[in-house]
Amino acid sequence: MRKLFGIGLAACFGAFLPVSASRAPRAADQASIRSQLVGTWELVSTEERLTDGSTRSYPDTGPHGKGFLIYTSDGHMCAQLMNPERPKWKDEGRPTDAEKVSAFDGFSSYCGEYEVDENAAVVYHSPKTAWKPGWVGTKQQRPFTLRGDVLTFAGKITSEPGVESYVIVWRKLPARDTGQR
Repeated sequence: MRKLFGIGLAACFGAFLPVSASRAPRAADQASIRSQLVGTWELVSTEERLTDGSTRSYPDTGPHGKGFLIYTSDGHMCAQLMNPERPKWKDEGRPTDAEKVSAFDGFSSYCGEYEVDENAAVVYHSPKTAWKPGWVGTKQQRPFTLRGDVLTFAGKITSEPGVESYVIVWRKLPARDTGQR
Protein backbone atom coordinates (compact mmCIF):
# COMPACT_ATOMS: atom_id res chain seq x y z
CA MET A 1 0.00 0.00 0.00
CA ARG A 2 2.77 2.42 0.95
CA LYS A 3 4.57 1.64 -2.32
CA LEU A 4 1.42 2.27 -4.34
CA PHE A 5 0.84 5.58 -2.50
CA GLY A 6 4.42 6.66 -3.30
CA ILE A 7 4.02 5.72 -6.96
CA GLY A 8 0.72 7.60 -7.08
CA LEU A 9 2.30 10.76 -5.63
CA ALA A 10 5.20 10.51 -8.05
CA ALA A 11 2.78 10.13 -10.95
CA CYS A 12 0.74 13.14 -9.81
CA PHE A 13 3.75 15.42 -9.36
CA GLY A 14 5.36 14.04 -12.49
CA ALA A 15 2.27 14.98 -14.47
CA PHE A 16 2.73 18.64 -13.44
CA LEU A 17 6.48 18.76 -13.89
CA PRO A 18 6.60 19.09 -17.67
CA VAL A 19 3.99 21.85 -17.61
CA SER A 20 5.79 23.93 -14.99
CA ALA A 21 9.27 23.25 -16.39
CA SER A 22 8.26 24.19 -19.93
CA ARG A 23 6.43 27.35 -18.94
CA ALA A 24 8.56 30.39 -19.74
CA PRO A 25 9.05 32.62 -16.70
CA ARG A 26 6.82 35.66 -16.76
CA ALA A 27 8.39 39.08 -16.38
CA ALA A 28 6.60 39.44 -13.04
CA ASP A 29 8.35 36.26 -11.83
CA GLN A 30 11.80 37.67 -12.45
CA ALA A 31 13.22 40.61 -10.55
CA SER A 32 14.12 43.48 -12.85
CA ILE A 33 17.74 44.51 -13.09
CA ARG A 34 16.79 47.86 -11.57
CA SER A 35 15.29 46.20 -8.50
CA GLN A 36 18.39 44.00 -8.18
CA LEU A 37 20.59 47.11 -8.20
CA VAL A 38 18.74 48.77 -5.32
CA GLY A 39 20.90 48.71 -2.20
CA THR A 40 24.45 49.42 -1.12
CA TRP A 41 27.48 48.12 -3.00
CA GLU A 42 31.04 48.08 -1.69
CA LEU A 43 34.02 48.59 -3.95
CA VAL A 44 36.02 45.42 -4.61
CA SER A 45 38.52 46.65 -7.21
CA THR A 46 39.29 49.15 -9.94
CA GLU A 47 41.49 48.63 -12.95
CA GLU A 48 42.51 50.60 -15.98
CA ARG A 49 44.06 48.89 -19.00
CA LEU A 50 46.61 51.14 -20.64
CA THR A 51 47.29 51.34 -24.36
CA ASP A 52 50.68 49.66 -23.84
CA GLY A 53 48.88 46.57 -22.46
CA SER A 54 49.74 47.14 -18.80
CA THR A 55 47.15 47.63 -16.05
CA ARG A 56 46.91 49.82 -12.98
CA SER A 57 44.44 50.65 -10.24
CA TYR A 58 42.51 53.87 -10.65
CA PRO A 59 44.86 56.69 -9.60
CA ASP A 60 42.18 58.20 -7.35
CA THR A 61 41.66 54.92 -5.43
CA GLY A 62 45.11 53.38 -5.42
CA PRO A 63 45.57 49.61 -5.13
CA HIS A 64 43.51 49.35 -1.92
CA GLY A 65 40.60 51.59 -2.91
CA LYS A 66 37.53 51.93 -0.75
CA GLY A 67 34.12 53.04 -1.86
CA PHE A 68 30.38 52.70 -1.87
CA LEU A 69 27.73 52.84 -4.56
CA ILE A 70 24.12 53.28 -3.47
CA TYR A 71 21.01 52.89 -5.60
CA THR A 72 17.57 53.73 -4.22
CA SER A 73 14.24 52.40 -5.45
CA ASP A 74 13.08 55.91 -6.41
CA GLY A 75 15.88 56.39 -8.95
CA HIS A 76 18.61 58.15 -6.96
CA MET A 77 22.22 57.08 -6.64
CA CYS A 78 25.45 58.09 -4.99
CA ALA A 79 29.02 56.90 -5.56
CA GLN A 80 32.13 57.57 -3.52
CA LEU A 81 35.60 56.16 -4.10
CA MET A 82 38.78 57.00 -2.22
CA ASN A 83 42.37 56.06 -1.74
CA PRO A 84 42.61 55.05 1.94
CA GLU A 85 46.34 55.75 1.83
CA ARG A 86 45.92 59.49 1.33
CA PRO A 87 48.18 61.34 3.76
CA LYS A 88 46.42 62.81 6.76
CA TRP A 89 46.57 66.55 7.20
CA LYS A 90 49.02 67.71 9.84
CA ASP A 91 46.54 70.36 11.00
CA GLU A 92 42.92 69.34 10.28
CA GLY A 93 41.82 72.97 10.56
CA ARG A 94 44.49 74.34 8.23
CA PRO A 95 45.53 71.95 5.49
CA THR A 96 48.29 73.10 3.18
CA ASP A 97 47.58 73.56 -0.53
CA ALA A 98 49.56 70.36 -1.24
CA GLU A 99 47.46 68.45 1.31
CA LYS A 100 44.25 69.74 -0.29
CA VAL A 101 45.41 68.64 -3.75
CA SER A 102 46.38 65.21 -2.42
CA ALA A 103 42.97 64.80 -0.76
CA PHE A 104 41.16 65.82 -3.96
CA ASP A 105 43.31 63.56 -6.15
CA GLY A 106 42.57 60.57 -3.90
CA PHE A 107 38.80 60.93 -3.86
CA SER A 108 35.89 60.95 -6.26
CA SER A 109 32.23 61.37 -5.51
CA TYR A 110 29.00 62.16 -7.24
CA CYS A 111 25.29 61.79 -6.54
CA GLY A 112 22.19 62.21 -8.62
CA GLU A 113 19.74 60.06 -10.53
CA TYR A 114 20.10 56.84 -12.50
CA GLU A 115 18.28 54.92 -15.17
CA VAL A 116 18.79 51.39 -16.45
CA ASP A 117 18.67 50.21 -20.04
CA GLU A 118 18.26 46.47 -19.39
CA ASN A 119 18.41 45.51 -23.07
CA ALA A 120 21.73 47.30 -23.62
CA ALA A 121 23.06 46.33 -20.13
CA VAL A 122 23.90 49.95 -19.35
CA VAL A 123 23.26 52.04 -16.24
CA TYR A 124 23.26 55.80 -16.78
CA HIS A 125 24.33 58.00 -13.86
CA SER A 126 23.18 61.63 -14.07
CA PRO A 127 25.14 63.58 -11.41
CA LYS A 128 23.43 66.50 -9.70
CA THR A 129 26.48 66.99 -7.43
CA ALA A 130 30.04 65.93 -8.18
CA TRP A 131 33.64 66.41 -7.09
CA LYS A 132 34.37 67.30 -10.73
CA PRO A 133 32.31 70.39 -11.58
CA GLY A 134 32.10 69.36 -15.25
CA TRP A 135 30.22 66.15 -14.39
CA VAL A 136 27.15 67.96 -13.03
CA GLY A 137 24.38 67.72 -15.61
CA THR A 138 26.09 64.98 -17.66
CA LYS A 139 24.95 61.43 -18.36
CA GLN A 140 27.65 58.94 -17.37
CA GLN A 141 27.34 55.59 -19.16
CA ARG A 142 28.21 52.47 -17.16
CA PRO A 143 28.06 49.22 -19.20
CA PHE A 144 27.50 46.47 -16.64
CA THR A 145 27.25 42.79 -15.90
CA LEU A 146 25.39 41.56 -12.84
CA ARG A 147 26.04 38.10 -11.44
CA GLY A 148 24.43 37.49 -8.08
CA ASP A 149 25.89 39.98 -5.64
CA VAL A 150 28.70 41.13 -7.97
CA LEU A 151 28.20 44.17 -10.20
CA THR A 152 30.91 44.94 -12.76
CA PHE A 153 31.20 48.12 -14.80
CA ALA A 154 33.49 47.76 -17.81
CA GLY A 155 33.98 49.87 -20.88
CA LYS A 156 36.27 51.68 -23.27
CA ILE A 157 37.82 55.03 -22.49
CA THR A 158 38.42 57.53 -25.23
CA SER A 159 38.82 60.74 -23.22
CA GLU A 160 41.95 59.88 -21.24
CA PRO A 161 45.25 59.62 -23.12
CA GLY A 162 47.04 56.33 -22.58
CA VAL A 163 44.00 54.57 -21.07
CA GLU A 164 42.15 52.03 -23.19
CA SER A 165 39.48 50.57 -20.89
CA TYR A 166 38.33 50.22 -17.30
CA VAL A 167 36.78 47.65 -14.97
CA ILE A 168 35.16 48.48 -11.62
CA VAL A 169 33.88 45.62 -9.46
CA TRP A 170 31.34 46.06 -6.65
CA ARG A 171 29.89 43.54 -4.18
CA LYS A 172 26.40 44.06 -2.76
CA LEU A 173 26.23 44.41 0.98
CA PRO A 174 23.49 42.56 2.86
CA ALA A 175 20.65 44.73 4.11
CA ARG A 176 21.15 45.81 7.70
CA ASP A 177 18.44 45.35 10.28
CA THR A 178 18.28 48.78 11.85
CA GLY A 179 15.57 47.78 14.30
CA GLN A 180 13.29 50.51 12.95
CA ARG A 181 9.87 49.38 11.87
